Amino acid sequence: MIAAVCLAGALTGCGAIDAVGRAAGEAVADPAVVTEDAPFEGSPAERFAEGITGIEAPAAEAVGRFTAEDVRAAYKVGRRLLEAAHLDEQSLLGGKPEAYAWLLDPEQRTFFLKNLDHEDGTKDTRAWVFSFAPGTTELVGDGVKVKGRLSAGPGKDEDVGPLLVVTYEARFVYAVRPAGKAGPIVRVMAYTKARHEFWRDERGGRLRHWEGDGIDGWSAGTECDLPGRFHRPDFRSEGGGDGPLQDAYADDAAPMEEGECGSVEEV
Repeated sequence: MIAAVCLAGALTGCGAIDAVGRAAGEAVADPAVVTEDAPFEGSPAERFAEGITGIEAPAAEAVGRFTAEDVRAAYKVGRRLLEAAHLDEQSLLGGKPEAYAWLLDPEQRTFFLKNLDHEDGTKDTRAWVFSFAPGTTELVGDGVKVKGRLSAGPGKDEDVGPLLVVTYEARFVYAVRPAGKAGPIVRVMAYTKARHEFWRDERGGRLRHWEGDGIDGWSAGTECDLPGRFHRPDFRSEGGGDGPLQDAYADDAAPMEEGECGSVEEV
């Protein structure tokens, strides 16, 4: 099975995911294989955990002036942000990402909501979450397959001083079909790698957090060249991607340029 792979560049304040391509002349899913009863059967995603339990974190240890308790709290916040950005059903199906917004620092929340679904795609903060275009898609089955990890390290900011940086990398695999229709059922993957930043305005103050810069992000099994930051699963059997064929589940995939079309063997 060959599906789309959609690569993205990083935007300040988020891990952006932009649609850029899919494979020419190939169906993205075989309805005889991707079934409602077992939508992940035969895919590497079948071995992933369901939901946020798939995001692993190492035992918390002190990082610089930040205690192990700080790191543990940062991992908890990081997991909650990932859950809201990629697993909240309201947001996934194109609604307002309220759960995600209310987890943000108040200052960043104001910016996020002000620019949500902005007509200028370069400013649209919808890219901070993963959302299918409203009215196009419904989820199949009871869960989303997830595999990811968190890690903590030191950082520094000129304005606030020492940072606790939690870097995350994760794959989310969704089984979906056209809204209101029986099929076809396809699988879509969202990959994200970015960072959350934590700091204190003063010693002994509360631990604040910020969605940091994106490092990498792409989706597979989605249509390309769409306006805005919403995603549409590729339910069709034709395409036009001409980039390199890659393994969506491999950690050593060759990097692609933003705007480059690519394809993957399987989602």
